[in-house]
Amino acid sequence: MEEVILSDSQRDALQEVANIGVAHAATALSQMVNKEIQMGIPKVELIPFENIADHLGPMEAVAAVFLKITNELPSYSMLLISQESAYALADILIGNTPDTSKQMLTEMDESALMEVGNVMMCAFFDSLAELLSIPLIPGPPAFAFDSPLAVLDYILIQIGEVADKVLLFATNVQTEKEKTFEINIFLVPEPASIRIILQKLGMDS
Repeated sequence: MEEVILSDSQRDALQEVANIGVAHAATALSQMVNKEIQMGIPKVELIPFENIADHLGPMEAVAAVFLKITNELPSYSMLLISQESAYALADILIGNTPDTSKQMLTEMDESALMEVGNVMMCAFFDSLAELLSIPLIPGPPAFAFDSPLAVLDYILIQIGEVADKVLLFATNVQTEKEKTFEINIFLVPEPASIRIILQKLGMDS
């Protein structure tokens, strides 16, 4: 499989793309919860797939929204948030009073998290598609709530040998005076797809 190594200038170009994508995702989330959403500057890294769990840190469980992107930039995308953040975000989405003693997600919680993950990722990649002039068509989302390793095993089964590295976009999210939590968006592209992105940005060399 082709090895992809980013130069500093290529990483900076992807950082700008991420900044725009996160702004669109924040707007989409703000409209869903009818609250002002602040999202921090995203961290952009190209990491080996097997190291994703290391970048998430010690988490008992994660909520994951997963979808396939088709057309000119074949890729997979996933949004991962910690168990604690999933509980907090679900309460915000449904309009419940934040419950710090929450121990599990209800079916309504899972549905709300899948919907917001889908909306945020679609907003993120819609902005990318517009910037790069490439049509990106997301498929239907799938949801999982399990240990990080179990979730990643499930995703590996879905993507097979598509890619050995992923682009990580990690950012902090805060809703007005409520607790800050981190959202991680991963783009799992074929190596050729990364080359296409860099070419469109004029950073392929």
